[in-house]
Amino acid sequence: MSFLTSKAGSLKGREEAVIHTQPQGKLHRKLQARHLEMIAIGGTIGTGLLLRSGGAISRSGPIGALLCFSIVGLQVFGVASSIGEMATYLPVEGAFSHFPARFVTPALGFAGGWNYWFTWALTFPCEFAGIASLMTYWIDTSRVASWVWSIVFMVPLVGINLITVTGFAETEFALCIVKILAIVLFLIVAICVWFGAGSNQGPLWFRNWDPAIVGDTSLNRFLNIGGSFTTAFFSFGGTELVGLTAGEATNPRKSVPRAINGTFYRIIIFYLGSIFMVGVLLSPTSPILKSKSIKESPFVYVYSQIGIKFGADMMNAVIIVAATSAANSALYACARTLLRLAEDGNAPRIFAKVDKRGVPVNAVFAVTFVGLVAVAGAFGAGKDGSALTFDWLSGVISLGIMTNWMIMSFTHLRFRYGYLAQGRRIEDLPYVAPFFPYADILSLTIGFVVTIFMIVSAFYTKGIDGATWFSKSWFMDNSWTYFGVPMVIIAFIVHGSFVSGFRLVAYEDMDFETDRYVETAEELAENEAMKEKPKNLKEWAKKIWFKLF
Repeated sequence: MSFLTSKAGSLKGREEAVIHTQPQGKLHRKLQARHLEMIAIGGTIGTGLLLRSGGAISRSGPIGALLCFSIVGLQVFGVASSIGEMATYLPVEGAFSHFPARFVTPALGFAGGWNYWFTWALTFPCEFAGIASLMTYWIDTSRVASWVWSIVFMVPLVGINLITVTGFAETEFALCIVKILAIVLFLIVAICVWFGAGSNQGPLWFRNWDPAIVGDTSLNRFLNIGGSFTTAFFSFGGTELVGLTAGEATNPRKSVPRAINGTFYRIIIFYLGSIFMVGVLLSPTSPILKSKSIKESPFVYVYSQIGIKFGADMMNAVIIVAATSAANSALYACARTLLRLAEDGNAPRIFAKVDKRGVPVNAVFAVTFVGLVAVAGAFGAGKDGSALTFDWLSGVISLGIMTNWMIMSFTHLRFRYGYLAQGRRIEDLPYVAPFFPYADILSLTIGFVVTIFMIVSAFYTKGIDGATWFSKSWFMDNSWTYFGVPMVIIAFIVHGSFVSGFRLVAYEDMDFETDRYVETAEELAENEAMKEKPKNLKEWAKKIWFKLF
């Protein structure tokens, strides 16, 4: 694989350019287009959508939840496109720490990188905590402690990620196929139930939109919607993962845009489609939406309505598969982000070690250690420790995800403006993010407004006594207020004050050459072939499939 390396600076100031191959022992480019596509389609479908979405509908109502997921979905589309533009031009590992440091300021790269690592490091044990809770559906905690299941699922997953990047990719590919088929089947069955299957009352239409938004007053409706955003962010987390895989993609200028192209349609079909169907099938007051038992999950309810008795067992297995997939992605993202932090001098150099198979082994062990600490915490919390751990971790993760999205949107603004300031042409970008700069500005606006929503929702007591309001449940559900967001702010201030300063990288000093991917002759021919106008029906079908999936 070839890269073009040169001195940073404007085009006029460059006098040296050296073509070199990727150093032996670094990450290997083995991710195929089909891997990236499946990661983009199914990599984000996890416990957030399948376990927590019912609670969002119960809290804010079907329209309120749909509004939350739609707003976050808009932000996701903008962020994924922005990251795609940068990652196809500079396909590096650890993009979420490297790009902010390179195009904004090193302090933001440090804070953003560690926040991204920490978010995924918590996602790793969070998913296993979810798996442990789900396993109690079949085997009670009186027989096997829930935390034991975390270890049972964690060990083989770590082993797979220590083999090669192909181990991660093939595992994710298989798990994502199961998730996608399960969601598609759910949507088909749900539509049948909506039109009256399994009932003598005829089509349901919108009779369950009562109320459409939960709350007695405008203020309460506002607060309930604000409180549901944490679920939406947690559910969408991982959509941006395609940008991280660019550093190990065989032909990033083909596979990364291909994986991103259908993001908008996938959001509508899988996320908004699922939320819409649950909202029309069940009233916000339904105990099924509030229940944490898989027996009463809305994703099980649709099967029971048409007489499928094993629906609970099937969906429990599917959600466990989804959680395993999310944990697999978390381990991958954590290891690559920590590797880049170490290479950039923002983490101990020991984590920059990559073995001959292209695996950052020490970085993998680091996140495994975090997972084991969380399992120990679940053990110490008693028989329901896994469920409590899941609630606490998911709160921290939600705002960590949104913070990373905002950082990358701002980074893309600076990337594009710096690119143009150096006299470069938009036509030379292998992938151009649509709706620039409006998509980035919208992403930042959504982030700021939603943060205000969530802060007000978390701290406004609605007239309830403070001692009652700020209960154990509050501290579990709003862990981001005292643990997640403050950590990012502190990291940024400390690094800027004592290490790098806060000065922005000047447009003329931005480096657009180091790590720029240079295609082989075969890759150039392959990429050009995809741009050609279809000549017959078969080629048109292939083109449409390529654009969507």
